Amino acid sequence: MSKKSSVWFWLAGLALLPVGAWADEAAFVPEVVSVKERMSPGPNVFVNQMDMATSTIYIFSTKDLTLKGNVSGGSWGLATLSRDGNTAYMASGFLSRVAYGTGEDVLQIFDVPTNTVKKEITLPYKLTQYTPDAAQLRLSADEKFIYIQNATPATSVTVVDLEKGKVVKEIPSPGCYGIYPMENGYGYSAICSDGSFATFKLSPDGQTFTSQKSERIFDVDEDPIFLASARVDSDLVFLSYNGNLYRVSDASGVIRKVDVIPATKGAPGSWGASGYGVMTYDSEAGIMFMAMSSNRHEGTHHHGATEIWAYDMKKKKIVSRSPVKDISTIGVVKGEETNLFGLDIKKNIIVKYDINPKNGYSLKLSAQRTDFGFATMIMGAR
Repeated sequence: MSKKSSVWFWLAGLALLPVGAWADEAAFVPEVVSVKERMSPGPNVFVNQMDMATSTIYIFSTKDLTLKGNVSGGSWGLATLSRDGNTAYMASGFLSRVAYGTGEDVLQIFDVPTNTVKKEITLPYKLTQYTPDAAQLRLSADEKFIYIQNATPATSVTVVDLEKGKVVKEIPSPGCYGIYPMENGYGYSAICSDGSFATFKLSPDGQTFTSQKSERIFDVDEDPIFLASARVDSDLVFLSYNGNLYRVSDASGVIRKVDVIPATKGAPGSWGASGYGVMTYDSEAGIMFMAMSSNRHEGTHHHGATEIWAYDMKKKKIVSRSPVKDISTIGVVKGEETNLFGLDIKKNIIVKYDINPKNGYSLKLSAQRTDFGFATMIMGAR
């Protein structure tokens, strides 16, 4: 027999041997697929992505922007968080054919650590379908009620009693939009189309309310304001298209103008605010961060910012101007350190900036990631 034939018979014999002769079955450990029951602990930053079909709140670690989890709802999802960051709320719409058909608006209540739905409450089919903003879904001071913006296009607010788990009132607010809760009791203010504010005060059971309208606070044609707001001490502060800071008080039950600060005064060029969530306040530092853009003109208010300005609210002056690219929403989040996070409107990127108090609270890019769609809201919680 030739040497070649001997090799062939040897290989053929090996093919007839049982598989077990070649595999050490004792060493094989099958993979077990499981689901992590709770997110890793630590401070989080939340991004609310709006979609025509499904909206999602993505939860990232403030340390390195690791994706820790997410919760999802329906179309045009509005979102907010409980003060402790352990509960997320989303009001959104569900259509029977995704893009059309019979509809239902629902408030979903999520447990953040486990990314699970705790409760669903059916809402009147009137939910606003506008680019999500923090001013459209807000909790009362004690988190007993949640206020939900409607627009059919007639504007109103649905009041949900979270303790009872049901809708208790719809408050008409013709010509007024946005929800700015009072610091005490049950009430909120709204921006009106004539430049004034309307303030609504509810009874403890949410069944009755009173309303008062302020004098004109801003000129809707010459200096309109964004929906974005911040609390400075006990006052509400709004930023106008032209870069003016409107400081108002709601302590008396009706909005009263406290101050108007021309933040862009003295800055060469045509600077103005630009984006969606255009302002965020670091209360410990007393610094207001503002998303700003040069060459501002009619129709550019929603474009991404080219700089973020740090404004000292006590000294009333700009202390730094940090260059950025296409940032539309900003948010100060306190984690292991205090950082500013931003959303790139063109590339759907969340970016993290380190804040340098020794250099006028200037910003330095330290991390970024993208794995979500169009988003205009940043929320933070420890």
